[in-house]
Amino acid sequence: MAPPTGPRAGHGGSRPSSRGARGGTRGAGGIGKRRGTPRTDRDGDVSMDSINTGNPPTGPAAHSTRGNRGARGGRGGGPARSSSRLAQNVRNYVADQDGTAASSKPQFNKVTLKIHGLKESKAASNPDGGLRSLLGFLERKSSKERPITLGRGTIQGDHVWLKVNQADAPHLLRLNGFTYAGAVLAIEETNGPMPGQGNQPTDGADTKPSDTKDKLMAVLASRYNPEQKLLDLSALGADPILTTMGAFESKPLAEKSFKALMRITATHYDNAAEKDAAIQAVTLANNDIQDVVEVFTMAQTLPRLLRLDLSGNKLDDFSKLSKWRHEFRRLEELHVVGNPVTNLPTYPTQVIEWFPSLQILDGRRVRTPEEAAEALRLWFPTPLPRLPSNLRDGGNNVASTFLGGFFALYDHDRIALARQFYDDDSAFSLNTGAESASSAYSNYSRNLDTIGVRGSSAQQRLFTGSNLIAELWARLPATRHPSLDQADEWQIDCHTFPSLADPSGQGFAMGLAITVIAQFEEVDPTQQLAGTRPFARSFILGPSKPGAPHPYRVISDELTVRAWKPQETSVAIPIPAVGPAPAAPAAAQAPVLDEVTRAQMIQELSRQTGMNAEYSRLCLAGEANWDFDLALRSFHEKRADLPPEAFVLPA
Repeated sequence: MAPPTGPRAGHGGSRPSSRGARGGTRGAGGIGKRRGTPRTDRDGDVSMDSINTGNPPTGPAAHSTRGNRGARGGRGGGPARSSSRLAQNVRNYVADQDGTAASSKPQFNKVTLKIHGLKESKAASNPDGGLRSLLGFLERKSSKERPITLGRGTIQGDHVWLKVNQADAPHLLRLNGFTYAGAVLAIEETNGPMPGQGNQPTDGADTKPSDTKDKLMAVLASRYNPEQKLLDLSALGADPILTTMGAFESKPLAEKSFKALMRITATHYDNAAEKDAAIQAVTLANNDIQDVVEVFTMAQTLPRLLRLDLSGNKLDDFSKLSKWRHEFRRLEELHVVGNPVTNLPTYPTQVIEWFPSLQILDGRRVRTPEEAAEALRLWFPTPLPRLPSNLRDGGNNVASTFLGGFFALYDHDRIALARQFYDDDSAFSLNTGAESASSAYSNYSRNLDTIGVRGSSAQQRLFTGSNLIAELWARLPATRHPSLDQADEWQIDCHTFPSLADPSGQGFAMGLAITVIAQFEEVDPTQQLAGTRPFARSFILGPSKPGAPHPYRVISDELTVRAWKPQETSVAIPIPAVGPAPAAPAAAQAPVLDEVTRAQMIQELSRQTGMNAEYSRLCLAGEANWDFDLALRSFHEKRADLPPEAFVLPA
């Protein structure tokens, strides 16, 4: 950052030239179901939309403002109607990014049908206009090859609008020209939106989410100074683009707009290192901020920020700043002048304590670089010493022999591995940490923090039997583990495990409990980049059944994986011989379940919903793809549309 101090330097005169934002709109995945209106936040304590007219900011932050940014920024910039609609689009854009407006996301496996003829039919005199009976007619006639269940339709004008599964659409389109209640039906597929979804006049206002993103990216581009690596977010309420969009019409909307700017900033760069190198300073001066909780997402988006300007806001006590006391651990320069909190007698001491790397506070040096480095070192607890591996396996080297053969086969021939050490009673489970939730492993994770707390969801991810385990392993990414000779790469603990049932029926036997902590190399299949992934694996070994190829077998195997980390140099990793690749990506496959597990899921869904076994199976095998939680949610959404025969009759 250029002298004299802080991010405020370099803002007099002309603005940095606008630079185009890189990248296009990233598609939203998944299928939105019909839900209620997206939730809105409660009013916050702070607004970033109002700057007091006639009272320009004073102090060192004064020259961070631009033009007439002292004017209130939430009301002008175009007709009120268009501004309000654009403001609503900002809400929708942020809600989409947060996952709270899934119903407005594109439904890529859905098509919209438009049906004409209901109003001319005899059923039009029914209380509901004949819609329910028409949908029942369409279900019966289209379910010749397989059962088809339709959701709620909408009557608009002379047509019935209906959103259906893409696979069901051909069966329904064949009914075009059929006679229903004395009227001929005309059924066609349409690209138009369902009534009430995106079909309102815009009065010239562009309401596409992609256009909203483009506008927000333009704001960021115009406020970025590449020479100073500075992102200038001062006086956002007076920004002409944001004002035209109505992005600061209310306090909650101001927070949502800032959150949207941070999300675009986070996704604009290919990786965190590139983002941290590009943005080292941010100014939030003159935004009427009363509590940093209003802009807290910046700490998550730019955690390694070096310089920050909060001057000219309304932070009045330590509680309004303390939310960031564990954030920005690399922050070297901070400006808070012009906030009431700076008048408190313990202000400098408290802030210096919160930010261990801080060297300059409000233009005054408070630490030398050496003192800051020492303070940062003391901030982190002393790590526990790493103890050597402890293999207590009775002196027969069973654990060492097993692990040496296990990881070599897991990397090169997982099918052979499953046949050698696993039998019909062996169990395998997979867990992922929160940071690995989007990885290829998450589809099969039993992590209750990821998939919920219902027992059935965890149960269907417990894989029992060597064939089922080998089939799952074939879907997991290729790996390469370090050699066991590299002792520093492994943390292994083994001890005896008494009182295991002897498979020969001769009382009890002694087993082994083995815990392994290390990391393996893995190729990211989406980018074909090599990286490493920390993992922990726990085994319970016991004696094998008579006739097995080895004297011991794996009774239980639990694998926990953590976040994948890319390597700077590419490493060639051999693809293990895990059998033929699945026909479709694992994310699109149904979970690998045996018939016993499926029968248990059908029984449990029937118990919780009251549906009979046939409809419970249809609910699980349809869009839910044998995901119990999704099937249960689908039932509650479509319960009103289910016919009486779907339920178990009372005794």
